[in-house]
Amino acid sequence: MDPIQLAPFDAIDLGYSIGMPASCRFAMGVHTLLLLAHSDGRSLTSSDISASTNTNPVVVRRLLCALNQAGLVQTQKGPHGGARLAQPPDRISLGDVYRAVETAEPLNRPRARPNLKCPVGAQMEAVLNRIFTSAQTALEHELNQTSLAKFVAATHGARAPRGKRPKSAATVDAAA
Repeated sequence: MDPIQLAPFDAIDLGYSIGMPASCRFAMGVHTLLLLAHSDGRSLTSSDISASTNTNPVVVRRLLCALNQAGLVQTQKGPHGGARLAQPPDRISLGDVYRAVETAEPLNRPRARPNLKCPVGAQMEAVLNRIFTSAQTALEHELNQTSLAKFVAATHGARAPRGKRPKSAATVDAAA
């Protein structure tokens, strides 16, 4: 039996092409909150937000629902409805956003349980639990240290690309 040949680490493609789904809810949540922070208190519709995030307004509405339940945004339904920040950006941590929108753990175990008759397989769940718990704690600690206000300052003066400007782009531009 031939030994397994492994590619050097720098030759491994770490992109999303391996067929495993990756959550983008956190990034979309931060993007959405930044748009709302730049709107000067004016409500933005899911269509306004989706024009900037390049995603379907239905996806944006689901995200807004989670952000609303967490008390990060206020939403109003109807023809004159929309969403706006419920708190100032300096009171919203990235940890708040993460906990509001992420429903799955960032590191997942395989669906199939390991072979418990194998000495390595019998230990895998305990080993992975320790590693995953430590990583999750470190992630949330880091996200809790950064407020949305830091990113508002970093995107101050940002402009939407031409041809893909949301209806509310004038509001975003006015914040600059």
